[in-house]
Amino acid sequence: MSQSLIAAESIIKRYGNLVAVDGVGLSVSPGEIYVLVGANGAGKSTLIRSIVGISQPDSGQVLICGENLAHQLPATKRHIGYLPEELIFYEQLTAGEYLRLVAGLKEADPGRIDSEIAFFELSHAVDKLVGGYSLGMRKKLGLAAAMLGSPEILVLDEPLNGLDVEMMRKLRLRLQAEREKERAILISSHVMSFVERISDRVGIMRAGRLVAEGSPAELRATTGLEAAPFEDVFFQLAG
Repeated sequence: MSQSLIAAESIIKRYGNLVAVDGVGLSVSPGEIYVLVGANGAGKSTLIRSIVGISQPDSGQVLICGENLAHQLPATKRHIGYLPEELIFYEQLTAGEYLRLVAGLKEADPGRIDSEIAFFELSHAVDKLVGGYSLGMRKKLGLAAAMLGSPEILVLDEPLNGLDVEMMRKLRLRLQAEREKERAILISSHVMSFVERISDRVGIMRAGRLVAEGSPAELRATTGLEAAPFEDVFFQLAG
């Protein structure tokens, strides 16, 4: 397998007496989709924020494209397209203005903005203020922003929230196409049917620790639940 584009090594993150992430290590290689699953509070979003450089871990390190994130933060972050679970926008900007701002910050080709707006079905609202967007529209705008610049790494925290079934399917096909371009894709999701269908590997978190990892088929074999819904596999492994 090629050198990992994402490598998190022994990450620990504390908030006071709470250990939110407890010694987690994972890697994502070019052409791989890795999906993190776990109950609310398991540490997924905290780990993701450490991986994209928003939160500094108390110990451990993150390598992005072989570079230590802590040492090369501004340059290294340009490799990443990130969708946070909690989306924050400049509410008084239109979608078009916001994406032009993001393109400038990412040094991305602004010529790609129109195609992303069309893909995420926002053409009818491109000149409307983001403050008036619904949850689904905000999610699609966040995804369009993450995709700008064709980043080598995509990190998407709960990308399906607010999307309808048709857009979920479009996103799944898009992510599979991005995988074919040798992107490394890290996703957090609660939608187990999506997780099983799209992932090359799944990491299951519980209480800040990575308690199981493998392909969906390997996790099924571990539990002996060959024909059950994938959520049953998750519940058995996550305890």
